Amino acid sequence: MCTYWKLPARAAGELDTAQVRTGLERVAAHGCGLVNFSGGEPTLRHDLEAIVAHASGLGMWTSIVTNGSVMTRDRLRRLKAAGLDSLLVSVDSADARVHDRGRGMPGSHAKAMECLRWVAEDFAVGHRIGAVMTVIPPVQPETVLGVVDLAERAGLSVLLQPYHERKTGRSNATAAVPEWLARALAARKRTSGCLLNSSAYLAALTSPAAAGCHAGRKYFSVDPVGGLHPCADMPPVGDVLSGSFDAISSPEATAAVGSCEGCWYCFRGEADLTLSAAGCVEKARLGVRVMARNARAQRQRTTGGSRRARPARVVDL
Repeated sequence: MCTYWKLPARAAGELDTAQVRTGLERVAAHGCGLVNFSGGEPTLRHDLEAIVAHASGLGMWTSIVTNGSVMTRDRLRRLKAAGLDSLLVSVDSADARVHDRGRGMPGSHAKAMECLRWVAEDFAVGHRIGAVMTVIPPVQPETVLGVVDLAERAGLSVLLQPYHERKTGRSNATAAVPEWLARALAARKRTSGCLLNSSAYLAALTSPAAAGCHAGRKYFSVDPVGGLHPCADMPPVGDVLSGSFDAISSPEATAAVGSCEGCWYCFRGEADLTLSAAGCVEKARLGVRVMARNARAQRQRTTGGSRRARPARVVDL
C-alpha cells in the first residue's frame, strides 16, 4: 500500500519515551482527542505500552495499526491493560498466498490470523474495537469482499480504503472503485454492521476527489523524530516538542494542502466526514453496534456457538 518501508531508517534519532510523553501532552493540550500509533510497525517499540498508557491517561482515544508479525498474546493483553481502545490488524487478502507474496514474508498471513484470534478472544470486549484493516486492490477489487467475510467470521470489524497514487507513488496502482462494489460494501454495512467505514465514505469511494481536505485543521501527523506534518505525506512544518502547533494550519500549510490532488485514506476521508455533526452521530451509533457485536461474539465463544457474528439491525443516516 505505501512505500514507507523504503525510507532510510533513523532509529537513533527517534523520540525516546520521555520525549514521546512530552509530545503527547502538547498534542492533548492542542485539543487532540484521538491518537493512532502507526508506522512502520509500532510494536517494534518496546515502550509502546508506556506510550499508550500515557496517552490514555491524558484522556485520549488510543489506536494501533499492526501487521501482527511480532505481536504476542501476552503483549496484546498488556496493551489492553495500558488502555488501548482500538487494535487493527493489517490483512491484504483472505488468500494466504496473495498476502504473503505481497508482503514478501512467508507465513505472515498465518501470523496475522493468529493475532486476529487473540484480538477476538482477549481484546474486543466492551467498547474496544478489534478489526481487520485492508486495502481495496487495484486489480480484482472484488476480492476485498473475502476480507470482509474473514473479519465477520472472526466476530471482528473491518476498516477499508482504496489504493492511491499519493501513497504508492505509482500511477498504475490507482484504480477507481467500481460502483457495484461500493454498493455491495454499503449493503454489507447495513446488513452485518461489521464495516467501520461511514456510509458517506463508502458512497464517495467511486469519486473520492469531490470532497475538500482538512489536513492540519481536523487532523495532523507526527513522525518518529518529532516532525509535525499537516499530512503524513507532506514535509514537516514544525516540531512536536517545541514551537507552535499553528504551523500545521498556517496559510502556507493550508495552501499546500489545498493544492494537493487528493487521496481517500481512512485517516483523511473518514476524519473529514466524522468530524461533522452527522458524522459524530453515525460514529456514536457505530460505538453502540461495536459493543453489541463484542457482547454477542463473547457469548458465542463462551457457549461454544458459531464464531460467525449474527447480522445486526443497522440504521444509517
